[in-house]
Amino acid sequence: MYLLNNLRRVWRELRGEPLHVLPNKTWSIAKPKLSKFGEEVAHRTGIGRVLGQRYRGAGVALMFHEIHDDVDAELRTGCDVAQLTRIIEAVLAEGREIVTIEEGLRRLADPESRPFALLTFDDAYRDNWTNALPVLEHFNAPLTLFAPTGMIDRSIYAWWLGLREVIKSFDNVEVPAMEKKFTTSDLASKAASMRQIAGWIGTSQSRADALEDVFVQSGVSVSEIVERVAMNAQELKRFSEHRLVTIGAHTQTHRFLSNLDDESVVRELSVNKAFLEDLLQVPVKYLAYPYGTETACGAREADIAENVGFTASFTTRPGHLFADHLNSPQLLPRIDIGYAPQSAAALASRLNGLHRAMTTNFGEPMATLA
Repeated sequence: MYLLNNLRRVWRELRGEPLHVLPNKTWSIAKPKLSKFGEEVAHRTGIGRVLGQRYRGAGVALMFHEIHDDVDAELRTGCDVAQLTRIIEAVLAEGREIVTIEEGLRRLADPESRPFALLTFDDAYRDNWTNALPVLEHFNAPLTLFAPTGMIDRSIYAWWLGLREVIKSFDNVEVPAMEKKFTTSDLASKAASMRQIAGWIGTSQSRADALEDVFVQSGVSVSEIVERVAMNAQELKRFSEHRLVTIGAHTQTHRFLSNLDDESVVRELSVNKAFLEDLLQVPVKYLAYPYGTETACGAREADIAENVGFTASFTTRPGHLFADHLNSPQLLPRIDIGYAPQSAAALASRLNGLHRAMTTNFGEPMATLA
């Protein structure tokens, strides 16, 4: 009876019916767990593919960041080689071919083309070369790496890297701007604190900037971390010469574009594009917006990206790629899939369309920001 009641609750969740019997606060806590339970049920029964069919597009763009040697040591902010391998195997098992962005856009315009997937990596971490590329070579799978100028020339304020280093290094962390102290004595509390602080920052550059005092007090140098984990100009150029690699733009400073005025956004995109083209001596046709959520970028940024000269630009709003996305190629969806830990059910739901269905309460299949 307990299982039956839970299944009924999952079905109501999948249909988009809120559980009004629960208080709002309790429901907000229970919903993520219930969604995970729904994914598990859908995966184990095979119904996930059926429920997600309407949300399954001709293509899917997948987003990764770091490919760690030890995901727990890095507070599960990326994934490892084994997970990357599992994801690629799952993509291929879904009947998708991994292609370049150029080929993917061509296939979107041709309804007779084979389903495809795009592999994208943000920020130009060195482990994308050392850890990810050998896996991609094994599968002959092309990738696009989106590189911010500041990561390459070491001028970036990579607050997320500094925050991770502080939490890794101390069992107690205070964030005065939040008026909060965190106990970070084990992996679970460290990972939870990382998520909570990042959630507090949201898309506020001023809150991200407020962490600088924490870094100074903790003796953490963000520039030294960037030097350790990110490709430099020479490395990026060598990496770009690999037959499987395409380099895309990721702004000059990796700031929240929605916090900037029009002129600053133009500069962020155009300076980054020019920097990469001068360094690599090839056209840079594709862009990934930093953060990429609805509140981090939108129609204004899309118009500027088109005027700067990008062929297509990617957000981080989850969803599959449909032919109609060619009508607004500066706001393409992309699924964050390179996080740990990740269950087989969670991976399947993102590839078969169920995740998009559940996050929209079975609403609009095609993700846009317009």
